[in-house]
Amino acid sequence: MAITESSFFAWLMEMLRSIVGIRSPFMNTAMSGITVLGQEAIPIVIAIVLMYCFSKRSGYKFLFMMSFGTLINQALKFIFMIPRPWVIDPEFEIVESARAGATGWSFPSGHTQSAVVAYGGLALEIKKKWASIVAVVLILLIGFSRMYLGVHTLLDVGVSLVTGVITLILAEALFRKFGDSPAFPSVIIGIVSALSLIFLIVILALDRTELYADNLGNAAMLFGLTFGVFCGSIIERRFINFETKAVWWVQIIKVVLGAAIIFGIRIGLKPLFKLIYDSPIMNAPRYFLMTFVGIAVYPASFKLLNALDRSK
Repeated sequence: MAITESSFFAWLMEMLRSIVGIRSPFMNTAMSGITVLGQEAIPIVIAIVLMYCFSKRSGYKFLFMMSFGTLINQALKFIFMIPRPWVIDPEFEIVESARAGATGWSFPSGHTQSAVVAYGGLALEIKKKWASIVAVVLILLIGFSRMYLGVHTLLDVGVSLVTGVITLILAEALFRKFGDSPAFPSVIIGIVSALSLIFLIVILALDRTELYADNLGNAAMLFGLTFGVFCGSIIERRFINFETKAVWWVQIIKVVLGAAIIFGIRIGLKPLFKLIYDSPIMNAPRYFLMTFVGIAVYPASFKLLNALDRSK
C-alpha cells in the first residue's frame, strides 16, 4: 500500500475538507494575499536591507539560513516525493488561483519553511518582543493559508515549521561561535554551495527530467545563488569592503537601486536564458549573477553614494 493510501493521509485529507467548509470569496482573497508573504521575493528584500544597511554579518547569516533551509526542504521533497493534495484525492478542490504557484512535490511546504526562516530570522536580528510576536503570527498565518488554499496538508506545514526552527537554531549557534571571523561567511556558504552542487548532480544523474523538473530547477537555483554568494563574498572582502552605515536617504537609495538591479537580473534574464537553452538548469547562471552582482559589483558604488552626503 502506498503511503498516500494510509489511514494517516486519509485523516490529513479529511482535515483539509473540513477547512474547505470555511471558504468564502473574501477569505479566498485574504488567504491568497497572505500566502504571497511566503514567496521568494520577501527574503530577497530582507537580505538586501540587512546586507546593505545593518551589517554584512547579519546579511550573510540570513543568506545562510535561507539557502540551508531551502536545501533541506528540497532534499525532503526529492526523497519522499509526496504528491499534492488534489493528486492524492482527485475529487478534492483547491482554491484555483493557488494552483499555478503550487508546483512540484507537496512535502514539506516551501512557503512555510521560507516564512519561518525569513520572519524568524528577521525577528532574531531585531531582538524585540513585538518583532517575535509579529513573526510568529505571520508564520502561522502563512502556514494556515497553504492548507486553506488546499495546496498542502498539516504534515507538510508542520514538518516545515520544525525544520525552519532547527535551521534558525543552527545558524544562531554557528554565527555566535564563528561569526567574528571575516572568512567564516564564505566558508559556511561555500559548504552549502558544495552540498547544493552534489544535490544537482544527483538529480541530473537520474535522467528523469519530467519527474524531477521542479527539483532540477530549484537545485540549479540554489547552487547558482550560493556559489554567487561564495564568490561575491571573497571579492567583496578583499577588494571592496563596503560600509553599511550611511545617512537615511542614502540607505534608501542603496536598497531601492540594489533591489532594482537584483530583481532586474532575476526577472529580465529569465526569458533570455530560456532562448539560449530551455532548461530549468539555467536557473544556476541567473541566480549566480543575482547574488554575485548584489554582493561584489553593485556595492562598489556605495562610496560614491556616501559622497553625496554633504553633512559628513
